[in-house]
Amino acid sequence: MSESLSLKCGSGFCRVLNPNTMILSAMRTCSISNLRTSISLPKRLTNRKSQSFSTTSSSPPLIISQTQKGPLFLLPHSPSLVVTSSLSPSDIPQKSQEWFALRKDKLTTSTFSTALGFWKKNRRSELWHEKVYESETRVFEDSAKLAMSWGVEMESAAIERYKRIMGCEVGTMGFALHSQEQYHWLGASPDGVLGSGILEVKCPYNKGKTETVLPWSKVPFYYMPQMQGQMEIMDREWVDLYCWTRNGSTVFRVVRDRSYWRMIHEVLREFWWENVVPAREALLLGKDDGEVRKFEPSSTHKRTGLAIAKSIALAAESKLVCREIADHVEFF
Repeated sequence: MSESLSLKCGSGFCRVLNPNTMILSAMRTCSISNLRTSISLPKRLTNRKSQSFSTTSSSPPLIISQTQKGPLFLLPHSPSLVVTSSLSPSDIPQKSQEWFALRKDKLTTSTFSTALGFWKKNRRSELWHEKVYESETRVFEDSAKLAMSWGVEMESAAIERYKRIMGCEVGTMGFALHSQEQYHWLGASPDGVLGSGILEVKCPYNKGKTETVLPWSKVPFYYMPQMQGQMEIMDREWVDLYCWTRNGSTVFRVVRDRSYWRMIHEVLREFWWENVVPAREALLLGKDDGEVRKFEPSSTHKRTGLAIAKSIALAAESKLVCREIADHVEFF
């Protein structure tokens, strides 16, 4: 007879599942990572309840996932699995294994422009592939890898410079979820938290010519979906976009635009719920690759052009707050 054992684990409860006990939570309300075994879906799926707290409060956002009879179980392909009953995304260190695992089953703000079809070639399809075939690592070109490495390497120094220029403290947050559970398929990892605002840091790589690059004089439009998404998820009213270079820096104030969010949200929702999730379900049910790829999106969406046009307009409206060149700081 198959049995399961409940154990006390730290501040919560854990359950070790017998390999013969196959429990599958609803695909449309939770994440299923690294599952590669064809299994039969139960007729009645476990009802999930979640509690969340707005990121605008003094305490960090928290999501507690549970079922009526115990913890919510997620089953990767493993002989046994210990699953905790609670999770505090905001406390998870960025770039940690837990952080990467949490991001895997979310559409994160850094990928919004890709999901919207802003980029050439097959970037939208590549993102879909990454989210559907979860065990596979996304492949980046060497230039993209170098640019990302540069950004990660210089981020801490850039934040310290921003703090000195603006005379303020910058808070941290690992991973943010929307206060409404229906939007928990979206996620954000802010570079910093600023009272009622957010800090987003960019360190241009300039194809390796970092010694000659100058700070931006205007906001690149393709970052607008990311910043507007952060404000929606975290319920903040503005983002300070900080462009740091070795030759100076600039600060732009980007304000929340709810009509813009409603427009891009529809495209993002379609990408996730009509392309990614059905493909995952087909994969879990053992469908062949041809059936799975029926849900692969096109390189652009019918609203891609409109999203780009509105992004350009919002970028042009964003205010230049501060410019620093050769240690000379000028506020506007």
